[in-house]
Amino acid sequence: MDLFLAAFITLFVIVDPLGTSAVFPALVKGQSQHMVRVIAVKAVLVATAILILFGIGGEALLQYLGISIPAFRIAGGLLLFVTGFRMIMGFHDPDQMESEKSVYNDRSDVAVFPLAIPLLAGPGSMTAALLHMTTAGGFFDKGLIVLAIVAVQIIAFISMLGADKLVKVFGPTGSTLLARLMGILMAAMAIQFMIDGIKQIL
Repeated sequence: MDLFLAAFITLFVIVDPLGTSAVFPALVKGQSQHMVRVIAVKAVLVATAILILFGIGGEALLQYLGISIPAFRIAGGLLLFVTGFRMIMGFHDPDQMESEKSVYNDRSDVAVFPLAIPLLAGPGSMTAALLHMTTAGGFFDKGLIVLAIVAVQIIAFISMLGADKLVKVFGPTGSTLLARLMGILMAAMAIQFMIDGIKQIL
C-alpha cells in the first residue's frame, strides 16, 4: 500500500483534478449536459490509457526517439500555452469554435486536447507514471501503480462533472470572465512546465 499511496499522492498533486475542473466549464461552454459527460468520459479514458501505456513503455519510446524528459516537458508547456492564449482571447467561445473548420470541427476534440493532453496526462504526470513503473517490482506492484492512476482519473472525472455548477452560479458574463482568468492561469502553468524543463537541461 505504501507504493500505491506514493504513486497516488504524486499523481494527484501533478494532475491536480480540482484545478482541471476549474478550467473545464470554459472548455465546454455552450455544450449540452450529454456532450459534457461525453467529453469528461473521453478525456479521462484517453488520459488513463496514455498514463498507463507511457508508464509501461515510455522510457523505451523516448530513448528510441532520442527525446529527453526536459524536452518533453517544454513541448507540453508550449501546447498548454497555446490553449491558455486561446481562452484569454475568447477562441473557445461557441460561436468562434463553430467557424473553425479544422481543429474544432469535432466539438469533442477538447476532450483529447487540452483536457487529456496535457492537463490530465501532461509531461509531469507521464514522467511520474514512468518513474513509479520503473521502480515497481513485479506485476502486483505495477498493478498498484495502475490502480493509483485510475483512482486519480476517477477523482478528476467527478470534479469535472461537478464543475458545470460554476457556470450556473456565475452566469454568462461571469463564465466568460472566469474563462479568461482560467486562460491566464493555464498560460502560467504552461510557462512553469517550460521553466522546469529548461532547469533540467541546465
